[in-house]
Amino acid sequence: MTNRKLLLLASATAAALCAAAAHADAPDAATQVEELIVTAQKREQKTLEVPIAITAYGSDSLDKLGIQEFEELSLYVPGFEVQNQSPNNPGFVMRGITSDSGEATNEPRVSVFQDGVSISKSRGSYIELFDLQRVEIAKGPQSTLYGRGALIGAVNLVQAKANPAGWDAKSKVEVGNYGYAMFETMLNMPVSDTFAVRVSGRLKKRDGFVDNLLGGEDFNSTDTAAGRIALRWQPTDALKADLIFNYEKDRPSGTSFKSLTYLPTDPTTGKVIGDLGRNSGAALSASDGFEGGKPLGLNRSVRGLTALVDYKISDSLSLSSISAYRRFDSLEVFDPDGFSLPLMVFAEDAHGRQASQEVRLNYDAGGKLTAFGGVSYFWEDGYQRVPLQFNEKIYALVAGGLLPKPAGLSLPVVTAVAPAALKSVHRETYANYGETKSYDAFADATYKVTDKLELTAGVRYTYDDKTSGYQAYLVNGGSVLAGSTVTLARGLFLQPTANGAIQSKGITDSGLTYRLVGRYMLNDQTSLYASYARGRRPKVLAVGAPTTPGGAVRFTELPAEKVDSFEIGAKSDLFERRLSLEGSVYHYSYENFQTSVLNSAGQIVSANAGEASATGFEGQATARPTQNLEVFATYGHNHARFGNGLFKGNSFRLSPDDSVSFGLKASFDVLGGTLAFTPTYTWQSKVFFDSNNDLPKFQSADKIQDEVQGAYGLLNFKVGYTPANGPWAVEAFVTNALNEKYIKDAGNTGDAFGIATFIAGEPRYYGMSFSLKY
Repeated sequence: MTNRKLLLLASATAAALCAAAAHADAPDAATQVEELIVTAQKREQKTLEVPIAITAYGSDSLDKLGIQEFEELSLYVPGFEVQNQSPNNPGFVMRGITSDSGEATNEPRVSVFQDGVSISKSRGSYIELFDLQRVEIAKGPQSTLYGRGALIGAVNLVQAKANPAGWDAKSKVEVGNYGYAMFETMLNMPVSDTFAVRVSGRLKKRDGFVDNLLGGEDFNSTDTAAGRIALRWQPTDALKADLIFNYEKDRPSGTSFKSLTYLPTDPTTGKVIGDLGRNSGAALSASDGFEGGKPLGLNRSVRGLTALVDYKISDSLSLSSISAYRRFDSLEVFDPDGFSLPLMVFAEDAHGRQASQEVRLNYDAGGKLTAFGGVSYFWEDGYQRVPLQFNEKIYALVAGGLLPKPAGLSLPVVTAVAPAALKSVHRETYANYGETKSYDAFADATYKVTDKLELTAGVRYTYDDKTSGYQAYLVNGGSVLAGSTVTLARGLFLQPTANGAIQSKGITDSGLTYRLVGRYMLNDQTSLYASYARGRRPKVLAVGAPTTPGGAVRFTELPAEKVDSFEIGAKSDLFERRLSLEGSVYHYSYENFQTSVLNSAGQIVSANAGEASATGFEGQATARPTQNLEVFATYGHNHARFGNGLFKGNSFRLSPDDSVSFGLKASFDVLGGTLAFTPTYTWQSKVFFDSNNDLPKFQSADKIQDEVQGAYGLLNFKVGYTPANGPWAVEAFVTNALNEKYIKDAGNTGDAFGIATFIAGEPRYYGMSFSLKY
């Protein structure tokens, strides 16, 4: 689709929605678009009243769309993209800006929250979406409202709380192809008039969808267990306290890094056993006792404890406290070369702990002024250890261009022809460490100048005390390099730190973020707003290996990344809220844009890419012309490009210029019950997977620009039956119904060695579900 076609589609859809709503019968509550109450501005408001581009979904909408993960959610949110290589390696993208680095020293740009608690570190942020009250996605710089990492947007998961008012329980079972099975349940138990317990959880398994051509578990499987215990104590109308414990365990099989340079072969015989397709079977393996013989795949646990306390001091003042502790631990083993010979195998051993405390005072006397202010403390400590294993014999042939393409050679032949002095197993390890102590003070006020006009101003001051560390060491001695003698102190790719010890350095950083907003109520149904906001990503102390064995670690202080945002928008609830429309136009200017690049050792390191800008439009519309029909559509356009520096003119990674979603929810009274039908279609334009856009001038060995995913669309639908007087429902579902072939990522670690790899997207899934509400 061209931009013109997309704009015509959006205009036609909006016109159809308006016409359908205008000709509908007089509305009642059952024929109105759902009106969610959100808390993006730290108080309860209708979305119409919030002068922010915000997309919110309640629990019913999430269930109707079949949304269980962030990746699925992003398909229906304009300006929001999520890439899921594995639960340990997601990429969150807001209006073109990516947050996916696993380094302990890096700061996120897109913040993910659970009830106001940051869970933004990428290795612990991708969690199951279950038993939620709603999801709020606020786009644009939200640093003054959300604080850390909300440079360009924030996602807040509002979890369902325990309720002393009454018992509630429900369960759902799903089964489908690829051995899919899912069970989730929820039980709300009042213990007294003032105390309740809510228990919920989900178990989900699915076999891998990329064939393992060497035998064993297929790649890209799902194996997740997640649970939550929520307690509520509400002794009076003025005091409310929630204690929430979350736990998740993920153990999927290995990610399907697929080479398009070398065919999958039997490593012993050299027989070709697969093809060069991006989505076809892969021949990958861990080998030779790497990491104690761990197989390819992920072992990750995430746990967190949150305490929420709200106390109404008076009719105009209320005090809120958010206390939290969280940690994640993960080990992922992967074969990044993408072909069957054991050239290299990597692992990522990531750990993080964090604690936070926020205290906020809200003022609302029902008059012209509404305000809040508070302070917060955030502590985080983590590290990322990356063990590397190389077969020096295979590497010598690949680096010298002596391994025939695309069939390669068998392992016995490689062993025979390679220099005898080279090792079959060479191991080295590097690790980065980061500790942050952060202190915030913030305030935000809205003043009603007239009945129609209100002005908002907010400011946040942040002070960071950060320490970054790095170490590298050889596990089994130095390397033999072509034309040299054995050097026990030298690594094949990473030069070790002195005695393999950690070297660290500290920095401090402080800065202001702020926002200015004007909102004008054109009438009771239409709100217009304009905003200017400054977002800021704190300084980063990037780390890198020494240039010589035992040398000094390379510490690079990257200046604070800043963004200036200008946005105008409009929101309308028309035809007695049978039609809801939202749209916004924005422009961003970035300074000191920090990006990630692959160095020649396969390390992902931070770099300053200079200036960048983004201009775009987002729109969403929902219409409910009758009680039995709801139609929705979204459209996002984002022209994000680097302005100068190394990648001048390049597109941002993981950022399509255009994205569209539309669908409907139709129901019919049949067989003593209701038959519901929900088809949806999502589409996005071309995507690059690296800031270098895979241009030949940035490639040392790979001169083909193939690390790109062209435009594609996904068709999903659900059909379900619910009896009029029964507590159960049954449903059939299909995702990617047309079995579209696409990729999630390309390039990866292998790209540093001239052998880019590709990760396949999900194929057609189908199945059935049975749910029961007690």
